[in-house]
Amino acid sequence: MSDFVYVSVPAGLADRIDSDVVLVRSGSCREIVKAYEALGDRVREVELHGLGEELYLLSGLPVGLPLTVRLHPKDAPQVYTNTWLMDRFSMGVLLDVDTGLIQGVRIITSAMIPVTLNLDAVHCAKELMSTLLFYLHEPHLQTPVEFFHSMFNAVLQNSPLSLADLYPESPEALLYVDESCRITCSARLARAGMFLGELSDGLRIDRESPVYKGLVDRKKQLFLSSSPCMSCEQFDLCEGYLRVADDAFDCEPFLRVFAELKAKAKEMAEDLSRADLPRE
Repeated sequence: MSDFVYVSVPAGLADRIDSDVVLVRSGSCREIVKAYEALGDRVREVELHGLGEELYLLSGLPVGLPLTVRLHPKDAPQVYTNTWLMDRFSMGVLLDVDTGLIQGVRIITSAMIPVTLNLDAVHCAKELMSTLLFYLHEPHLQTPVEFFHSMFNAVLQNSPLSLADLYPESPEALLYVDESCRITCSARLARAGMFLGELSDGLRIDRESPVYKGLVDRKKQLFLSSSPCMSCEQFDLCEGYLRVADDAFDCEPFLRVFAELKAKAKEMAEDLSRADLPRE
């Protein structure tokens, strides 16, 4: 296995990983610390599921280590009772897309913590648009909200980034090991049963499998399968990402967000262009 492949693994399985670039994830701080003790600086990032008990154990991890806390929007206020994590780690929140999304984003960004929308967990997308409008128009916002932030700036510079770029699922760059030792490239692919291999005497994947080929060359596979994604007017900002794991996924809330994002980027580009015109 290439040392450059980033491996996301449950903390309890960390000692079975032969990669030098590892993300360990768990809802247990004790498990995370034990994984770090086993792997040392091979751990490049920690993903903590929730802000539960025994958070003090994380003080045994290196200062500045990237720490992503996965939260449901209803749990967003917990960041305020754990502000020491922001001081010790390079902290961000991975926020589930569910009811309460806009309020969760408001709370977390007001604590000066960057937010990334968790597209592995899209349960209710009706607040996506209001969350985008908050990102675009809130004058006091000082931290990024992803995927909006990177995508808006890329569109503004006329070099669009897609969800497939921002949430990569290529086995050439990222592998995800689930709790049953099966290997894929994300939690949502694991839930869809789209596996590449399993953890046995190291990371072993089947490069001849349809799943592998589809993930390595997504656009080609979409074209060959005559996917309706290819004719979508927002394909440049999605590249079929939303329906890889579920071909019946309701894309409509995202398509509205993409259209609004493009419109606002165009409007800003025109404003900047006018500002640059020489005055008579």
